[in-house]
Amino acid sequence: MTKRALLAGITAAGLLAALSGCSLASAITPPVESQLYPTIADARGADATIEIPSWVPDDAVGIRIKENAETGAAIMQFGDPAPEAIGTACDASIAGNTAPLDDTWWPQALPPPEEITCQDGWHIAFLYGSQFFAWTP
Repeated sequence: MTKRALLAGITAAGLLAALSGCSLASAITPPVESQLYPTIADARGADATIEIPSWVPDDAVGIRIKENAETGAAIMQFGDPAPEAIGTACDASIAGNTAPLDDTWWPQALPPPEEITCQDGWHIAFLYGSQFFAWTP
């Protein structure tokens, strides 16, 4: 009988540790989702899982977005074959805020704060001739 009780205790402890590990893993690695949409139509389609801001141009292509589902923090990159300025000058109090996430496609350095614009809570940088990089601070 003591062997059964011991085995039951070990099993319960293992289950508790496994469940605690899941919670701990979520705390250490928050639920971050990434998507790559070939066109804006794909990004706004029924199968899209991360919402793209309405200010992204209708001719945007190669849209990459990464979002933390818990905090709403996000980074995004997209190309625009006919780029036009997006956003307006950021308020000085938030102009220097940096991107909350990172990825291999995210640039190592962004332009200085005075070259970054803001639109609907997003910071937007224009780099490399036709690429926009945006983030929610």
